[in-house]
Parts: sequence; structure tokens; C-alpha cells
Amino acid sequence: MSTKTQKVRGSIAMYPKKTYLRYREDKPQVYKLQVQRGGIIRDRDITAYAAQAAHVPESTIALAQEALFDAINYFCINGHTVQVPGLGAFGIQLRSKVTRDEEDATAEVIKNKYIRYWAKDSLRAMCNRKNITITLTDPLELLKKEEP
Repeated sequence: MSTKTQKVRGSIAMYPKKTYLRYREDKPQVYKLQVQRGGIIRDRDITAYAAQAAHVPESTIALAQEALFDAINYFCINGHTVQVPGLGAFGIQLRSKVTRDEEDATAEVIKNKYIRYWAKDSLRAMCNRKNITITLTDPLELLKKEEP
């Protein structure tokens, strides 16, 4: 069974967006590049793409996804950082208040809990590949496309 897929090729479309530097007293208007977002790729689309690439039924991919997420959940809530091949690592992190005494360091000092994701180096390097180009688009053209 071959799991090879086509090389990812694409173009990141960007456009200049007018914004204000609100932290400055004179609040100048400036332009900064904004990524033109595409549509949201849903779970079923990812599952269908992966199933086609791996030449297996979509149900197999769906079961593998569910098992992977269950494993990540199990190990993360038990204090482990989970390495997912090809993606990176997931772990639970928390922020807490500083206390002077050991007795005061209880669960009540936790400010918030969150999932931390560390992207794999190869995934981060994907943005620097030569086959991903950046194209600048005219914001007026974007508005014309949205109008019916």
C-alpha cells in the first residue's frame, strides 16, 4: 500500500490592509500585509483526502483519527507530552500565581490551563519551501469577487 501523495504546491494570497498604530499617540494609518484566508477545510474533507492518498476506505481513516485523538487525550491528561509523527507535540500547560510558601501552592493558584502545541521542525520549514509562493492581490479585486 502506497501512502505517497502529491507534493504540496500553493500560493499564499496576501493583500495590504489599512490599520492604525493605536499604541502611538498620533495613531498613524499604515498598511500591513494580511493573508487572504481560504475556506475552512472540514474533518470529512481531510478524511477523504487521506483515504484517497492511502488507498483505504474513509472509515479506516476516521477510526485511526479517533484512536489517535483518544491516545493524545489519555496521555496528555496524565501529564505526558505526546509526540505525533509528522505534526509535532501536544501537551497540557498551565499558568499559576507565584506563592511564597509551599502550603499556599495549591490548585487555587492556577490561573488557566491550555493545550500547548509545538510544531515539528519540518512542518515549520514548509513555509520556507520554494514551491510556496506569495502573491499580492488588489483589495478592490477581492471585493469585486465577493459581490454577486
